[in-house]
Parts: sequence; C-alpha cells; structure tokens
Amino acid sequence: MLTVVGFRLGNGNRQMTAVVTESGRLHRAHGPYGAPGRASRPHTPVRDNPVHRHVAHLRGLRSRYLAKGYSDELIAGACVQLELEETPPPPAPGRAHSVEPSWPLLFKAFDAAVPAVPGAPGGTLEDAINRFYTTIGAPFLPRRPDRPAAGGRPAAGLPRRVAALRRALADGTAVSSSPRLAVGYTVTADHVRLHVGRAGESLPRQDVVELHAALSAWLHLNTAK
Repeated sequence: MLTVVGFRLGNGNRQMTAVVTESGRLHRAHGPYGAPGRASRPHTPVRDNPVHRHVAHLRGLRSRYLAKGYSDELIAGACVQLELEETPPPPAPGRAHSVEPSWPLLFKAFDAAVPAVPGAPGGTLEDAINRFYTTIGAPFLPRRPDRPAAGGRPAAGLPRRVAALRRALADGTAVSSSPRLAVGYTVTADHVRLHVGRAGESLPRQDVVELHAALSAWLHLNTAK
C-alpha cells in the first residue's frame, strides 16, 4: 500500500493534479478536463525530511495555480492509500533521468480512490495533509486557521503587514524573496529556507528565532537611515 496526499485544480479547460507520496516524491500531471493528464518527472526525495519539504511544495503549487486562474477545486484535498509500489528505475545510460511508465498509474489510482474517501473531494488540503502525516506516522504541528480581528484590523500586537503575511502562510501561501536576488529565501508555515540557486537549506526553529532577533536589531539600529 502507498499512502499519498494531493489535490486537483482546473481552469475550465485544463486541470493540474499534484500528489506527494510517503516516500517523499512530488508527482504532477497536466491535461484536459476528465483525464488524468500527462505525468511529469517527479521531484525525488532530497536531503532531510523529504516528505515535509514536498508537502510545503504542494501547498506552494496550489497557491501558484490558484493565482494562474485554476480556481476550480476538482479535488480540494485528499489522503488515500493506493494498491501501488513506488519503485522508479535507475536512469537510463547516458541520461540524467528516466521516465517511469508506471507514474501515470499513480494518478489513475488516485482518481479511483478519492471518491471512496469520506468527505472528499469536499475536504480541505490541510485536512488531507494532517491525515497523511498521521497515517504515515510523521511528526507535524496541526495547522491553526488564522482568524483576522474584527473590522479587518490586524491581530492585536501585530503590524498590519505582519498580520497579512501570517494569514497568507496560514492559507498555504509561500512567501519568497525576489527572484532577482542571488541569495534568496522562501518562508512557508512549516519551513524557513535559504537558497543560492538550486541549493538551499531549511533552518531549525532556534536558528529562525536568532535570525529574527538579529534582523529586528538591525532594523532598530538603522531606523533613521
């Protein structure tokens, strides 16, 4: 059995499906409505906590495609168990990657399994992610919905900009630096990640606290400049 979590969005003409597996792979498929679509080469497990890393990518993909006009939540979020084994073969000689013919089967199995899930596809992606982590026994902090203060004012004690970013993170949106920067950052509800090109590293919570303190001190020191 293979436990996966994913969603599907559409724009009235085409649809996109994204799925993360318990082994830490992120799969995507694009195609017209009513078909699983063409499966792209998956993002393979990388470094520590590949499942958590790609679940963060899953949230980011949802936000990105919603912004592109894929506003139809065909499968808002679902965690299912499939009668499949995820065994991609090694790359073919002379090629960096090899397309595994069984990858499209994952999306067909996902389609078949979702209607049998209570509440799917009416559940949220966060509900599905919580079930996914619970099923595979991965540690996680349940996401709490952010409740804006009455009258649209920022939450008590938070500047308006910070409150807006907090709501964005709670909704699954990633906050990223400008792509023009050689050294950048990506912040999600689960991770703070610094990156240089394609290389990067997620910071432990204590390091995030220290970085926040250092940046706050710098801003106070340079308020007049």
